[in-house]
Amino acid sequence: MLGETRDAEDFVIEDTSMREPAGPLAGLVVLDLTRLLPGAFCTQMLADMGAEVIKIEQPGEGDYWRWIPPVVKTQSVQFLALNRGKKSITLDLKAAAGREALLRLAGRADVLVEGFRPGVMARLGLSPSELHARNRRLVVCALTGFGQDGPLATLAAHDLNYTGMMGLLQLVNGSATNLRSTGIPLADVGGGSLMALGGILAALVEARSSGKGRFVDVSVADGLLTWASFVTARWNAPELAEEDNPFDAPFNKPFYSVYEAADGKHVVVGAYEPKFWRNLCEVLGIPEWIDRQWVEGVEQDAQRAAIASAFLSRPRHEWLDLFAKSEACVTPVLSAREAMACEHVMSRGIVLEIDDPIEGKLKHAGSPLRFDGKAFNACRPAPRLGADSESLLGAVGYTAEEVREMRAAGVI
Repeated sequence: MLGETRDAEDFVIEDTSMREPAGPLAGLVVLDLTRLLPGAFCTQMLADMGAEVIKIEQPGEGDYWRWIPPVVKTQSVQFLALNRGKKSITLDLKAAAGREALLRLAGRADVLVEGFRPGVMARLGLSPSELHARNRRLVVCALTGFGQDGPLATLAAHDLNYTGMMGLLQLVNGSATNLRSTGIPLADVGGGSLMALGGILAALVEARSSGKGRFVDVSVADGLLTWASFVTARWNAPELAEEDNPFDAPFNKPFYSVYEAADGKHVVVGAYEPKFWRNLCEVLGIPEWIDRQWVEGVEQDAQRAAIASAFLSRPRHEWLDLFAKSEACVTPVLSAREAMACEHVMSRGIVLEIDDPIEGKLKHAGSPLRFDGKAFNACRPAPRLGADSESLLGAVGYTAEEVREMRAAGVI
């Protein structure tokens, strides 16, 4: 049944055919110089699709997301969730030897993703032109808050800052006056990670035919603003050109809202189309509203009250049973824990169990993508800091003695 949950031990589908190690990006090499969420989410999706993702980290410290609480045993829950299957090498990019090592790695890579403020890579001697001098086909992606140019290019900001600045905070809050922080990183993931993923894949397609890699400039703020374009397009209607409101219509209408059932649990109603609205009214026992879906003012308030009163007459599971027989886009509001354990998610096999030799058994949401009916996931644990330094340096020509010298000098 929709919304049905199972016990925690049933979270994981053990069908290994859903988790084959080779994916559509097998053989692709990605250098990941980013920290925190936007870059990690982007490169995790690349890793899940089969790419070899190599984290380039600062010696001693690494990606500081490794250590930000809460931790499982020694490392952050967030870091472990978004760095599955990756490799780690430590390099001091301020040292000439560290810079040279990165350039050698770039010579055999397909993609390099960085998240420094504009100008930092150039000051390190790692500008796109210098990288392309080593590898003409390399796709270089800079993932920043505000892009490579413009008056805000070097401004420090985080997810909530972008959401507020780009006009989306009032949209996700449903109000222009009662604003509060969000519980999900919309900007980092939607405006940053996913936009970077699309840009990288597009540049890779072109590089295959042209032999030349692009520099992909991804701005989290730019990406997030495009999310609002579906709503802001209303200003193109002459009668709405001067409007300035929280865009409640049509997304906060009585037929498109959240209601409480008799047991205190909630449902979402998305009865937008007339056929769903008719079914909603009939199941709720308010047929007098069938021919009056789009109303305003006092009449809209009365319509909302009628729907709310009807839902309070039964517990949620009874409503879900009724709407399973008469579709009206009525679904349960689930917590994240409930969603991970619901029947549909379980059947899709998206929840992975990772055996980490230090942290223990970890459950993570895997790749949402299916290729020919199969999901590909990077199921190796997140790497320990610098775990692959020696092997990766050896693969680009460094001798064991040279690696020892670099370690002694603090370069790795």
